[in-house]
Amino acid sequence: MPAADIIIANARILTMDEAAPRAEALAIAGNRLLGIGNRDDIAGLRAKHTRVIDARGKTVLPGFIESHMHLFMGAVELDSLMVTGLEGLDALTKVVRDYARTRSQDRIIVANGGNYTMIRPDGAISRHDLDQILPDRPFILCCFDHHTVWANTRALEAAGLLKGRDLPPGNEIVMGPDGLATGELKEPAAYGPVFELTPTQGREGLGLATGEDPVPPATLSQRRTDMAALKRGLAYCASLGITSIHNMDGNFYQLALLDALRQEGDLICRVQVPWHQKNYFPPARIDEALEMRRHYNDDMLYSGRVKIFMDGVLESMTALMLDDYPNHPGERGLPLFTASEFNEVATRADKHGLQISVHAIGDGAVRRTLDGYEAARKANGRRDSRHRIEHIEVIDPADIPRFKELGVIASMQPVVGLGVPGIPLEPCRERIGRKLAFAYGWQTLREAGAHMSFSSDWPVSPLDPLLGMQSAMTQVPLEPNCPPQRQGLMETIAAFTSDGAYTEFAEALKGQLKQGLLADLVVLDGDIETMPPAQLSTIKPSVTICDGRITFVASA
Repeated sequence: MPAADIIIANARILTMDEAAPRAEALAIAGNRLLGIGNRDDIAGLRAKHTRVIDARGKTVLPGFIESHMHLFMGAVELDSLMVTGLEGLDALTKVVRDYARTRSQDRIIVANGGNYTMIRPDGAISRHDLDQILPDRPFILCCFDHHTVWANTRALEAAGLLKGRDLPPGNEIVMGPDGLATGELKEPAAYGPVFELTPTQGREGLGLATGEDPVPPATLSQRRTDMAALKRGLAYCASLGITSIHNMDGNFYQLALLDALRQEGDLICRVQVPWHQKNYFPPARIDEALEMRRHYNDDMLYSGRVKIFMDGVLESMTALMLDDYPNHPGERGLPLFTASEFNEVATRADKHGLQISVHAIGDGAVRRTLDGYEAARKANGRRDSRHRIEHIEVIDPADIPRFKELGVIASMQPVVGLGVPGIPLEPCRERIGRKLAFAYGWQTLREAGAHMSFSSDWPVSPLDPLLGMQSAMTQVPLEPNCPPQRQGLMETIAAFTSDGAYTEFAEALKGQLKQGLLADLVVLDGDIETMPPAQLSTIKPSVTICDGRITFVASA
């Protein structure tokens, strides 16, 4: 047996391998786990060149698999103004004006992390409110959910939106009785033009908003700027113990940037990038996902998945519901695909052997997605497709058993929705109304036999997997009649590790710590088994290893 390049010693290892769930030490050679077991056996693999990392009796886990996030967008926002938790026009005005003075070179001022009630309780934010904050420069306030943006008059004028614009279904420039835009922009096609005023010209959002590459193509200087942002984002992921990323927006441009980072030795997390099928694309464009899969199909950078949006979000009433929103007769949301359109797209993608992941927040969107997966199975035959539904914030009871029946993955975010730190419960809670018992049903779906994975939806909510674990393990029923959704420790860890690997068909490669698997792991600075659940997020990674490389070491 070859000698180890790295040994992790004096550890409390939770392997997530049912056959051997615990160990004291492990050894890495190249990018694989050479051995795992007791300290004496692993010590025998040490050589002169071996680096030994003392875990000091703390927990070691498989590297975290972040199953739903937006890497490029989150990376760019690391350098932006965050206003999460601020309430009131005065507080927002001070922070924005202070920031604007430091960004005299920016064509537009962008504030991220806003919420629907931060200026007034009724959630009605207008361009006139933002004009009071910053009257003489274009300014936008971006909601934390990234489905709504509010723009001041200068921004609307600069983007050519003040008098409205024709948009694809499911997107809206809210217009006032005066025939001018109110400032509220719903969904990417509506707010995309204001992001073209930013220093990156919105390139970080193209994979989400349009699914297309930059037009005209990015210059060499722009590519370097974007690569630098992605490099910062990857480093941030590694600092949180993340070793694999399921990106939820994609285009060939992002893949090319990540591939360039790999060639420079800077791709320090595994990244899966999907083809994003928009509702205005003809179904034949699904075939471009095959080209992505052909060109990018190894353990570090890979495709093979199609991402689709079925609806929007509850807060703006763009999530597709089976019934009217409470106190809003006739309002059931904005479906982005008709049932027949989605059935055609799902059937074509499934026929190609592609995995599908669909953003579906309302119970109407969840049902329409399940119906499409069922239609694909009837057309193409049964296979291990592991199609996914993302979010599932509300579900009708009749659809709960269909996840197991159809083999659909429930991809959920325990820190999203009514659990985002610094975000008020309203208007989301009011939008759900009497359906609260069927909202955020992690345990309900688990008990019904659904395969699950957990994630953050960063930058919608904080990226830290340990904060996500804390949220999952400390959930309080939203009302007395709501079934408990609180998760146990081991199933929560699995949802961020081994279940994430299963979700991407990689359970034979990663997600567990056992001999022969890829060397992806995180050494924590605490004992996760003895830490009270409400304090889990106080634990931090001390070392992250991806593909046998040390990608993060905490400063002393």
